[in-house]
Amino acid sequence: MLDTSSTDAARARHPTLGGEPVRAWLLLAMGVCAVSAQSASSLAFAVLMKPMIYAWSIDRTAFAWAMSTRMLLMVAAMSVAGVATDRFGARAVLAAGAAAVGSCTIGLALMTSSTCFYPTMALIGPGQALIGSVAASALIVRHFSQRRGLAVGILNGGDNLLNAAIPIVTAIILQRHGWRTALVALGAGYLVLALIIRSLLRPEDGRHDQLAGAEGTATDVLHAPWRAFLLIVATYVGVYAFVTSVQLHLHAHLTDIGFPATRASQILSTQLLVGALGAPLVGVLASRWGARSTLLVTVAGLTVASLLLWNLESSTALFAWAIFYGLVNSGIVALLALLLTELFGPARIGQWFGISMMFCMGSTMLANVYSAAMFDRFGSYTLVWQSYTALMLVILLPVARLAREHQPRFPGSNSTNPYSPS
Repeated sequence: MLDTSSTDAARARHPTLGGEPVRAWLLLAMGVCAVSAQSASSLAFAVLMKPMIYAWSIDRTAFAWAMSTRMLLMVAAMSVAGVATDRFGARAVLAAGAAAVGSCTIGLALMTSSTCFYPTMALIGPGQALIGSVAASALIVRHFSQRRGLAVGILNGGDNLLNAAIPIVTAIILQRHGWRTALVALGAGYLVLALIIRSLLRPEDGRHDQLAGAEGTATDVLHAPWRAFLLIVATYVGVYAFVTSVQLHLHAHLTDIGFPATRASQILSTQLLVGALGAPLVGVLASRWGARSTLLVTVAGLTVASLLLWNLESSTALFAWAIFYGLVNSGIVALLALLLTELFGPARIGQWFGISMMFCMGSTMLANVYSAAMFDRFGSYTLVWQSYTALMLVILLPVARLAREHQPRFPGSNSTNPYSPS
């Protein structure tokens, strides 16, 4: 009889849940907090902008320039965050990012003038790149195999729930204790997160050398399918442009066509909250259908959503649109991580995800300027949404080509997890 005592002992030491180690699910919870932290400071700054510029006697343009500088440096640092995760592990990268953002945020609260405002915001940018989705996605991809699609979906949907509370909590602290206390509380939250990351994660977690001989090594990169990678990046640049414009300009569009501000906020919040369910759903579908086929369905759904956006006017129809759009939009980042895993394997996912996100986030900045400029020129967002409908139709072509290609070398749903106790 085959001796299974060693395997049984290993499983006893490493209990599983849903076919994955329990510790992997704990790391997933940590990853959701990290992804949420990437955008939490931006949401808080949006609430605190007015009292900050009043206290420092600066205008909104100066504040916007500082925020843009922060964003530019975050984008530039994303590829570095990916390479650093592959080499040093997720613990070092995530903890460093949380500590940097937390320290700088508390520093802002202690400033009596705007002299150090710009360099401090510039330091927050790379910190946000380190604490964000690049390192967290690499960590989760490398710790999940049987439920990888679901895990990556939860990673990119759970932040919707956490970040929905950030503006509310920030506003409450602002009203009761002032903007400086609100910044101290935010910064302290980041520092506590850094301590939790240091205590929960191991130094090797998320590091690529743990996967040598299991799911691809550095030699796999030499045979990387560059054409498929370029098609994916081009697709995501267009998709991120559309979803960013919706995120930043939907509220203004709805109020322009006659909706009260509260009603517009409800519609915007609906699509954000639905995303908490949509992202895991898309991740599960990717495990069953493959990431490329799921991407085709998702982009087709976004194309339909873009078409409906400039043709709907009733409140009921727009609420239904928000539910549909939230479901198909929320899994986009999850699919990007899964697509890159299929192409290159988990061993270098940090590097490739960081490079891809650098282009995606750059696209968001250009899209915001484009949408605002189009409105200033024509006095309406209708042409903006129509142009994105045309763009999404064009994007369907490379996505359809990707879906028709042969199966990837590293299918995420069938790979072996070196962290599993088997």
